[in-house]
Amino acid sequence: MSPGRLKDFALAVALVACAAGVGFSAPRLIPFFASAEQWLVDLRTTRLSQPEPQHDSVVIVAITEDTLAGLPYRSPVDRVFLADLLRRLDHAGPAAIGVDMLFDQPTEPEKDALLRRTLDNLSTPAVLAWADEADGLTRQQADFLATFDKGLQIGWVTLLTDPYDGIPRWIYGGRQWGDREIASFPAAVAAAAKGASAPPLGDTITLAYRQPPAGGQSPFRSYPAHTVALLPPDWFRDKIVLIGADLPHIDMHRTPAATIHGNKDGSIPGIEVHAHAVSQLLDGRQAPKVYLPVEVLTVGVVSLAALLLGAMNIAPWLQICAGVTFFAALWIAGFAVYAASGLLLPLVSPSLAFALAAAGGNAYWRGRARRQSAFIQSAFSRFTSPAVVRELISDPQRLRLGGEKREISCLFTDVAGFTSWIEHSDPEMALATLNGYLNEMCRIVFDHDGTINKIIGDALVVFFGAPVAQPDHALRAVRCALELDEFARRYALEQRANGIPFGDTRIGVHTGVAVVGNFGGDRFFDYTAYGDTVNTTARLESANKHLGTLVCVSEATARRCPEVTFRPIGSVVVVGRSEPIAVLEPVAEGHRSPDQIAKYLEAFSLMREQDVRALALFEDLEKRDPEDALIRLHAQRLANGEHGVVLRLAGK
Repeated sequence: MSPGRLKDFALAVALVACAAGVGFSAPRLIPFFASAEQWLVDLRTTRLSQPEPQHDSVVIVAITEDTLAGLPYRSPVDRVFLADLLRRLDHAGPAAIGVDMLFDQPTEPEKDALLRRTLDNLSTPAVLAWADEADGLTRQQADFLATFDKGLQIGWVTLLTDPYDGIPRWIYGGRQWGDREIASFPAAVAAAAKGASAPPLGDTITLAYRQPPAGGQSPFRSYPAHTVALLPPDWFRDKIVLIGADLPHIDMHRTPAATIHGNKDGSIPGIEVHAHAVSQLLDGRQAPKVYLPVEVLTVGVVSLAALLLGAMNIAPWLQICAGVTFFAALWIAGFAVYAASGLLLPLVSPSLAFALAAAGGNAYWRGRARRQSAFIQSAFSRFTSPAVVRELISDPQRLRLGGEKREISCLFTDVAGFTSWIEHSDPEMALATLNGYLNEMCRIVFDHDGTINKIIGDALVVFFGAPVAQPDHALRAVRCALELDEFARRYALEQRANGIPFGDTRIGVHTGVAVVGNFGGDRFFDYTAYGDTVNTTARLESANKHLGTLVCVSEATARRCPEVTFRPIGSVVVVGRSEPIAVLEPVAEGHRSPDQIAKYLEAFSLMREQDVRALALFEDLEKRDPEDALIRLHAQRLANGEHGVVLRLAGK
């Protein structure tokens, strides 16, 4: 492997590694990306997971608004009512009872004593909710709770929620309280019922929300607490019964379903969150997640694909389209794969890696192409205009930064298909061909006392009328354009005869006011011109490819050149301007007979007046000279139903 290729390979490996590393790390280090990845997981699991039947082992007994309406006061819940509820459930023979209520304050002493005796006498394993000052209780509340629950089975009731979206996402094993190990509420309930395994003390597992049945039912059967006396005992026998509040705006929590249904319909009471946790522990289910090997493989493959895309030698718009298509395919695959197999693919991390790898690859390979082009340009630095040199020698003050407004005539040239040709050509041959072309082009410019502002690859940017004042700058520019066109045509034919597909040279000329002078920093500056005049000239050069012409001159220039014969092209609306610009094609001496020019002007005049006879005249002219691209353009326009002389160009 050559050193150059080895360097490219090493850089490619480094770019892939960096892009993959950043993409992989960002969701782990930056909360925004972590939340975005989790949101996409929630969206897929909620939207695409298969519905599940209501759980047959977990039942919720809910304290509802209707329940509270029949009680003497809302809070705390009447303890005589709770004692009666617990006795009825105990007689039904459930597997376990979990009470998601904190008995952290006294009510009426006899009622408190009744509830405590009821709890002591239950034959069913019962777990009471537990919390302490670290969970927000006051010292008095914590002391009363510790006294009331003393000797009973308890479980930490606090939910572990995501700090960024507020969704309870984990079941924890529990924690130490003094010299006592206390399990979490769902872990304690599940263990009391069937000895289900729970996370070790201090550890957590991801909460796997159970999918609801088809038809919009809840994943768990739920009965209002005040109706339990009316329900058959068999509905509770051998079930885990969870007692808790189901009240609006109290202990409500967002779930992954909020990604689809919104916060209102995607929220559930805390007792139902515990039901999801208990059922998960009973069933031994795991929450869907992006597995590390899958993420590493996905990020690596996507990074490599993006790098290859960035290195492709195609038009930028094609590269953008390919990138958007690949990006869309990645996201579609992320949803389709989960729907088909339940496998979660990461989306945020590979997307970040894709963007970084594509940008890095594009920057490197296009930068290398620019460096190669700069090398060619540097070889022609001696073509700095002699007029500028003479002016600077005679007046060193021009080295100061700054500019002045001045009327100038600008000339732009560009070789069609140059970039593609030079990228696919032998470098030595291409350089020799380009040398021969630019040598003569620059000589012609200097013969007409033009200032070569820039040589960009194959393109020349020239202006007349600065830095040395030239009253006839417009005429100089047009005559220079005609001579450049004559040479460029001849040169292209010679190269093609030798098997070198050298393109045609397009030339644009425009006259107007521009800001000219020295621009740049303290150490580096450039004598150049800025303004709408310069931009319009570039647009006129580019307009040739739409018009079929090779030289396009604005009316602002042409009317200053009565010595030159022109054929009007039309009023062109170029990119970046809303008003049309009248443009003309200069005719070199001897290239068109007076009769040909007169007939063209007659046809053009009829076309301007939208006279239907114009089509016949242009068709007749086309038969006489089928190689005339300008005649062919207007004949086709008229044949296609267009009228007038305004031409709107589709692009630059």
